[in-house]
Parts: sequence; C-alpha cells; structure tokens
Amino acid sequence: RLHYRIDGDRSAAGKPWLMFCNSLGTDLHMWDAQAAALSQHYRVLRYDRRGHGLSSAPPPPYALSDLSNDVLALLDALEIERTHFCGLSIGGLTGQWLGIHAGQRLGKILLCATSAKIGT
Repeated sequence: RLHYRIDGDRSAAGKPWLMFCNSLGTDLHMWDAQAAALSQHYRVLRYDRRGHGLSSAPPPPYALSDLSNDVLALLDALEIERTHFCGLSIGGLTGQWLGIHAGQRLGKILLCATSAKIGT
C-alpha cells in the first residue's frame, strides 16, 4: 500500500502532471516547498516509497524494478497516462529505470543527486 498526496487541481485537464520521488529515509513531506510553489502550474503527485512514511513495508529484499513498478502501479491506479518525473538519490535511480523501461509514461525526467549505481 502506497501513501500519496496530490497537490493542485487534479481535474484541471490543461495542467501536466509532475511526480516527485524522494530519497531513502524521507517521506513525501520533503517536497512540501516544491509542491506549494509548483502546484500552481502542475498537478503534483508525491508518495512515500515502500517502507517509508505511511506506506507499507512488504518483506524485503527490494529490487529497483520493484520500486519502479510501484510508481507504475500508482500511476495506473490514478489513471495518469503521462507525467514529468523528479527523483532525488534513489528516486533518481527509480527515474532512470522508468526512463529505460517505461519512457512512454514520462515527459521530462529530472534526476537530482543520484548516480547510475549507488553503493557497492
């Protein structure tokens, strides 16, 4: 179960979606200031990744594909066909996976403080 929040007017068909994906050890509130500023121009979607914030924690281990498929399942559940995506740290890894495996679902991808591989 993924906890999420939508900021901005969800029914505003003219506004594009923008999804935020946070770093390890944080929850969707790390994006509060950005959501407040950008919800005037976007329908902002942010969520707590599995095991963080108010999202459930199924038994580990988790692969990057699991975390990325959580994003796709959330988009599907909310009937969001396409979104811009901003990911920080492991959220950036998630964005890279999505860009490779589900690029048609993304507009622009912003990758912040991330790498193609984190750790060993």
